[in-house]
Amino acid sequence: MNDFRIPKEKASVLVTAPPHEPDPRFVFLSPLAQNHHGAETPSDLFNVEQAFIPLFREDGSVVLARRQAIAWVEVAEPRRREWYYYESRAGIPDSPVRVEFDDGTRIDGRIALIGPAGAQRVVDVVNRAEGFLHLERGDDLFLVNLRRVLAVSIREEG
Repeated sequence: MNDFRIPKEKASVLVTAPPHEPDPRFVFLSPLAQNHHGAETPSDLFNVEQAFIPLFREDGSVVLARRQAIAWVEVAEPRRREWYYYESRAGIPDSPVRVEFDDGTRIDGRIALIGPAGAQRVVDVVNRAEGFLHLERGDDLFLVNLRRVLAVSIREEG
């Protein structure tokens, strides 16, 4: 039976599903993505319209997490794991924002203003996005579940 398995690569993520504390988990990424060229990314997994996502613990046990219960996911090795996002956003301006979640927590970061000409404002990006949105904070990358977001505030530079 193992002859028919597609080899997948283990990727570390930190998953937050309030009221629980952030929890280190693993996901397994396919060498071929379904919606773009190259390898699958964590955002590909979290943006699939499935109710539950398999998240693995260090001991190999699996937890099926309800996708909509997850507030945010921090991706380890983001430039390697979310390579397609970084390739797509190269040369694209970004905007500093504060994302406020339904449990009262918030993350400050930057949203890449990816979109067609004339639709590259923060409001355009968050209204166009579905599921999990990329949010950069320094070298860190978060996948933010927009269904758990109460507000996005544009912050001043500096």
